[in-house]
Amino acid sequence: MASFESNERLMIVLICVVPFAALLYCGLVIGTLLSVPYVKAHSFIFGGIFALIPLVTGAAIWIGPFRR
Repeated sequence: MASFESNERLMIVLICVVPFAALLYCGLVIGTLLSVPYVKAHSFIFGGIFALIPLVTGAAIWIGPFRR
């Protein structure tokens, strides 16, 4: 029973934390794109980089348990 309770708590934490982390990341990206002149001038490149960061992070978390 202890493992079920810990998995339930983990899911509750993930459900509560992940949306707030995503909002914080979006705010950071928008703030960076609006305030840093170099990033503003090269917004297409930095937009791609900012889009790849969560994609690579999610893939690493998803594939991580399957690595040997």
